[in-house]
Amino acid sequence: MRDRRLWEWVGRRFAPALLACLAVVAWQEAAPGAARQAGRPASPSQAEFKPFLDRVKAYVALRKNQESGLPALKTTDQPEKLNEHQEQLAKKLQEARKGAKRGDVFAASEQAFRRQIARAFSGSQGRSLKRTIVQGEPVKLDLHVNEVYPERVPVTTVPPTLIQHLPKLPEGMEYHIVDRDFILEDNKSRLVVDFIPDALPEHAAPSS
Repeated sequence: MRDRRLWEWVGRRFAPALLACLAVVAWQEAAPGAARQAGRPASPSQAEFKPFLDRVKAYVALRKNQESGLPALKTTDQPEKLNEHQEQLAKKLQEARKGAKRGDVFAASEQAFRRQIARAFSGSQGRSLKRTIVQGEPVKLDLHVNEVYPERVPVTTVPPTLIQHLPKLPEGMEYHIVDRDFILEDNKSRLVVDFIPDALPEHAAPSS
């Protein structure tokens, strides 16, 4: 009898706290799905994008190595000096990456990028995302890996609502959009490091 009363007292004393803990665990497990239903993007899978990020890090290390052989830039340098530095860096990287081809960096992560981009455009923010891209000047360009992006051709910056679906890049690297192609560019040398052709849905491409 004493044991039964003891367990009844324990149940009354601790049951509310136990139920609260179970509720928190259930909410944490359901949170990713709830976020998707609410229109918020799910975090990109680290495993899916690891091959890409590893290759980006390798490229950044290569750039640092090639740039170390050039005269250091100063904050007081004139634009001509900055342009000269950029051109010299681009030439050194082109030589170091001779034979680079489309897909070398995006590689095994390309399908993950395509899925995230498609998800962004199919979500509740898809229409406003398209409008943001169309605000930029339409660009038609025949892209080639390891070539300098033409200085006078404008770039379409990837909107923040799409960026949040994608892995964060190291300093000096940027995503850009050209028509329906998705570009990885080195903004220190203006080299097209890699790109994914026709990554954006047809209805999302800026019309010329």
